[in-house]
Amino acid sequence: MKTQTKERAQIIYSMLEEIHQKKNINEEQLNKLTEVAQLLKEDVEIGEKTSGVLDDMSEFGEKALQLSSDQQLDDYLKQEDQKVEEYYDHFKMLFEEKS
Repeated sequence: MKTQTKERAQIIYSMLEEIHQKKNINEEQLNKLTEVAQLLKEDVEIGEKTSGVLDDMSEFGEKALQLSSDQQLDDYLKQEDQKVEEYYDHFKMLFEEKS
């Protein structure tokens, strides 16, 4: 895996871990998560399954960014916690496979 690809994947993995643990995210973090997911998706080294996860994450981030209040965002995160955990687990397995 190229250094840039690994760094982007690590950023996403770390952010997902934080979101999953804290059940909280701000607009700046959402923007970064969505942007890095899009950049990583463009990398030719990622697999088809990871590409699908990145599509889902981008959609998740875009929906969250449309919410108008912190309370709506918190409610959305609680509602989508299972998805965040699945995204996190996918990247965790990705790193374990590459080690």
